[in-house]
Amino acid sequence: MIAMQYTIRLADDYGVQNIRSRVQQRYAMFDNLPGLAHKSYLFSPEDRLYAPFYIWADHDAARDFLTGDVFQNVSDTFSRPRVRTWTVLSYEVFDPTLTPTLAVRESDAIEPEVRLSELAKTEALAHNKLRGLSGLHSHAVALDADRWELVRFSLWRDEVAGKNKAQADSVQTYEVLHLSTPPAGRILGAA
Repeated sequence: MIAMQYTIRLADDYGVQNIRSRVQQRYAMFDNLPGLAHKSYLFSPEDRLYAPFYIWADHDAARDFLTGDVFQNVSDTFSRPRVRTWTVLSYEVFDPTLTPTLAVRESDAIEPEVRLSELAKTEALAHNKLRGLSGLHSHAVALDADRWELVRFSLWRDEVAGKNKAQADSVQTYEVLHLSTPPAGRILGAA
């Protein structure tokens, strides 16, 4: 599995309602997209950031998205954004009945002396302990082997449920405008 995110800083003349309308017009094309496990449409009104987060179950589908017309439309509208990618270590939808409104992305640097096999085991255990946590929709752990960072991504019912759960060096929160979880990607076990 591959996680992917790009961030677009909206121009001052691009109204907040414009991004909300764009999401409403476009999300249906991702709700049943083959190879996609998860797409959360994320927005930070305070920072004027639009930052969709994807988890692809299929590498070919991720490639086809980046080289296809849909991503070209993003590039044509906002200019081509830099796309971050990670190798997914764990991903699971813990409570598919929740409608998440808050996303939390945590990033931690991985020190050179850390054994990656031990880190993966530790993160898998921590990921599994989240099962049953009230208000948690889904959680992913991913590895950036270029920057040697660990990213944890979680979706929460609301700000109250997700508040003070992050403990990373860097934390970014977003409003979830929509969540697409095609049927094949809804429940994927932890690593």
